[in-house]
Amino acid sequence: MDIASSLGLDRVPMNKETCLVGMGNTLLRDDGAGVYIAEGVNKGIASGGLRIQVVEDVLEAYAFKLAELDCANILIVDAIQTTGEPGSVAFGELAEFTEILNDFSTHKLALNMCEKIFNEHGKKTYLLGINAGDVDFGEGMTRAVKETADLLIETLVVLANADKAD
Repeated sequence: MDIASSLGLDRVPMNKETCLVGMGNTLLRDDGAGVYIAEGVNKGIASGGLRIQVVEDVLEAYAFKLAELDCANILIVDAIQTTGEPGSVAFGELAEFTEILNDFSTHKLALNMCEKIFNEHGKKTYLLGINAGDVDFGEGMTRAVKETADLLIETLVVLANADKAD
């Protein structure tokens, strides 16, 4: 079983029906993982397919723009903080994470508010969370998070390019 299937990423079409949203603060080490992944996927995909939007740590500033896009899905990629190992991944519909976001997301208020806006506009919203090891000020991600981020970039690019070819 490949990583896309094991996480359930293959449930989300990686084409123009989906907007991948990279979230995070690149000044806070692992917190920048979502931005890093979105930028990496954007470099590797064919044009006209999966949409990419980097929002850094201000998702709420883009909420209505994203909600009004002509797509069915929003895939938010962000750092999370859990008791799991740094670099571990969680994926699912954002609604599944609502109760635990207050404990685990590094951008909990923005995610909760934006999920409501996206739902009101008929969007299905997903969270792809990478467990952060270090969110203190500093440059670059920790090794475990960067390795996972690179693997996710590769996986998402393959999915997006395959969906574009269909």
